[in-house]
Amino acid sequence: MLLEQNKRQILHILSENLKVPQPEVLDSTTIAEKLNMDVPTTCQLVKILNETGEVVSDQDGEHCLITSDGLHWLHDKTAARG
Repeated sequence: MLLEQNKRQILHILSENLKVPQPEVLDSTTIAEKLNMDVPTTCQLVKILNETGEVVSDQDGEHCLITSDGLHWLHDKTAARG
């Protein structure tokens, strides 16, 4: 359950990034700070999300962007809660 909660939070931050006029790749340090998580844990979660196709990240999980699959997952989970 904690994994799903962290996943939702990370994808939410990445989806918010798309609302700016010129979205940029987000680094895991920024995400970790926003979630009060340590950076290695955040990088590990980003790598998992990369493997499942919900984000695109570098090999170390240090920089990422949300994918359309990630947006769909987030939308479905938000609608289900709503």
